[in-house]
Amino acid sequence: MLWIALALLLVGLAFVVLMLISGESEMQTPENEIIPEAGPKLPAALENYLGSNGVELPPAIVYVAIAIMLTGIALSLLILPIKVGVLAAAGVVFIAFSLVRIIGAQRRAKMLEQLPSFINQVTRRLSAGVSVENAFADSVETLERPLGTVMRRVVRRVHYGYDLHQAFEREARVNQLNEFDVLATALRINEQYGGSIRSILDDIVDILRMQDSGKRELSAMTGETRFTAFVLAVLPVGIAGYTFFNDPKMLTDMWNSSGGQQTLIAAIVMQLLGVTVLWRMVKSIGA
Repeated sequence: MLWIALALLLVGLAFVVLMLISGESEMQTPENEIIPEAGPKLPAALENYLGSNGVELPPAIVYVAIAIMLTGIALSLLILPIKVGVLAAAGVVFIAFSLVRIIGAQRRAKMLEQLPSFINQVTRRLSAGVSVENAFADSVETLERPLGTVMRRVVRRVHYGYDLHQAFEREARVNQLNEFDVLATALRINEQYGGSIRSILDDIVDILRMQDSGKRELSAMTGETRFTAFVLAVLPVGIAGYTFFNDPKMLTDMWNSSGGQQTLIAAIVMQLLGVTVLWRMVKSIGA
């Protein structure tokens, strides 16, 4: 069994190396050049899932992560006892899905942090007499990721014939950011009825900064609650580790008995469910 696991591990590592080599061999283009996206593509279902969670990574990195996850699942099922292996494989999958959500949340938070300063650049160019489309296109040139990647797609779509508000509506659906919907609505109203787009954009910047200030204040007020949730999540694991370190025979004897094994599996499942519930509660407080 061990040699099969090692063979699978080698296959996974070889797959990773091949993907990295193929990714490096792709033609590199400047970030400010508006051209169609090229290179290896992800399957539509996987791309839609990552997009719905706000995750945007190069295909090579995604394939590397998938190879590592599959290798971990295979090793868990082949090396460990069947019940432990199933739990370990489920843990690997749970960690992978959790990482997707965490990365997506961090990416959205970073974009919201960059958005007010970007809109300020747009309004300054509008004050100089530049058109709305050109103001957005010129402001994108010095914008860093991740917001820079999104805004370059917006400029690219406008270049291909989309209206500016339509491009923002599409990005709002992809990245699940209501702030892009607000921008799209402001641009659509300005296109249809006219008016001063600069004052609307300035109001949006003020709202975004007030929202960020409110989130920071709420995070400070709920710090004790979040720390309590962290302690409750870590405490059972810490007690189990302390018990195993001081008296490993007790847990091994418990695992070797049928009733004790079922009790430990139930405890692990309840621990995972409890951590999930606490995490969702903490996220709802911070939302």
